[in-house]
Amino acid sequence: MPAEYPLPSRLEGVSLAAVKTALLSLRGADLDVSGAAVERLNGMGVQLLMSAFQTWRDDGRNLRLVDPSPCLLDVFTRLGIEASLEGIAA
Repeated sequence: MPAEYPLPSRLEGVSLAAVKTALLSLRGADLDVSGAAVERLNGMGVQLLMSAFQTWRDDGRNLRLVDPSPCLLDVFTRLGIEASLEGIAA
């Protein structure tokens, strides 16, 4: 069973450092990241998530974004990156 990590409500500003640290501490294992609480994110937040997907892929591990909030789905759709996130599970 994959480890689980809930994203905070804001993926922007100072919260990104804590999210990055938490994700790095979970590296090396399959991971489900819950996006249910995300209400706001900026470009750096999107970049952090995209980097995490690439890192897990490079490590040969699975990373899934589970329960994405409407905000996350909207941002991914608007940026045209929804299809590139293999691990999205609604």
